[in-house]
Amino acid sequence: MHAVLIEVDVSGVDPAQGIEVLREQIVPAIKGLPGFQSGTWLTGGADGTGLSLTLWDGEDNARLMAERFGPGSSPTASASVVRCELREVAATA
Repeated sequence: MHAVLIEVDVSGVDPAQGIEVLREQIVPAIKGLPGFQSGTWLTGGADGTGLSLTLWDGEDNARLMAERFGPGSSPTASASVVRCELREVAATA
């Protein structure tokens, strides 16, 4: 199993609108990608940084996610990905 950690600059996003777009558009789109296992999305902190951690059934599918939402991509018009890391999962609980 592999994970993709994404850091998004959401400082220009209205928090309520951002959560709505996340829940209604982004999460369903990601859930539909091949190999998706689970995901957790965290709201933007005081610094305007949102985080997501998604788990994938294998490296190839995780890599597709990382390529689709890599640095510089914009999941919404007001947000931009600043960091994207692909890692092998060592353990889950």
